Amino acid sequence: MQVMTKSRWLEQVHTHATALRQLISNYHPSARQPVRPPMVITAPAPEVACQNIREMIAQEEPDDPLKRWDKALSDGDVGTLASLLDGAWFGVPESTECWNIPGFNEAVNLLDDPPEETEDE
Repeated sequence: MQVMTKSRWLEQVHTHATALRQLISNYHPSARQPVRPPMVITAPAPEVACQNIREMIAQEEPDDPLKRWDKALSDGDVGTLASLLDGAWFGVPESTECWNIPGFNEAVNLLDDPPEETEDE
């Protein structure tokens, strides 16, 4: 298995940038006008916990997440990109339907395999 480097991680982000940006637009707790299709909540207790986290994220990160995404993508800012993806992940309803959301699978893969703290090759 290859070590995930910063450049490899950013390459994956750029490959899926449109879908990931849409995920943030629709599900990040600070998004202004999200477009969210209704989903059946399949894990009610975790949904309550996530709702509390969503409220915290919205209070702590009130800036427009799309502006932050665009700047971080342009700057190659892995920390901000990962934070925005993490916020969007918490914004997604606790539903088995989440796997049908464009960009969700890619976001999960990126969050599950962050870059190592080593130098890029």
